[in-house]
Order: sequence, then structure tokens, then C-alpha cells
Amino acid sequence: MDDELQVLRDLDHQLKQSLSVQDINTEEIVDLVDKRERLLQGLLLYAADNPEFAHSEVWRKAILQTQQLVEQMQSQTTAIGRLLHKYRYGNKSVQQYKKFL
Repeated sequence: MDDELQVLRDLDHQLKQSLSVQDINTEEIVDLVDKRERLLQGLLLYAADNPEFAHSEVWRKAILQTQQLVEQMQSQTTAIGRLLHKYRYGNKSVQQYKKFL
């Protein structure tokens, strides 16, 4: 389990880096999230079969890290949505002005 938890931490670090850059590479993020989800599925099955692991500090940290990543991704998605809204509004304005030309 230690190896899987280390891979999870590595994926978390890569995701945080990918989310913190100005020009987000969505394909990379989707790939990392998919890998992380598959890994978490295995860890969840292990936690279900091993109550001592399910109550361990390392598992709690992994769950907390997952929650933080979800919040960060939601925040980024919201910010990108706002930018898209502004772009669309600006594009509509340009189309309106073009009617007068």
C-alpha cells in the first residue's frame, strides 16, 4: 500500500503543478485525474477490506488531499467559466458593432 500511496502523492503533486500554470493543459489534467481515479478505486477497495488502514492517518491525509484537489479544480473551472463568459459577451458586442459597418 505504501507504493500506491506514494504514487497517489506524486499524482497529486503533478496535478497541483498542472493547475497552477497560466496555460492549463486539459489533456494532461484529464490523464492525471484518470490515473488518480483508478488508483483511488484500488485504495478504496483495500480500505473497505482493512479497517485499520481505513482509520489510519495516511488514509485520512489522502482523503483530505482529494478534497483539496477537487476544490482547486472547481475553483479553476469557475474562473475559466467567468473568462469564457466575458469572451462571449465581448464577441457579441463586436458582432453588434459589425452590423453598423
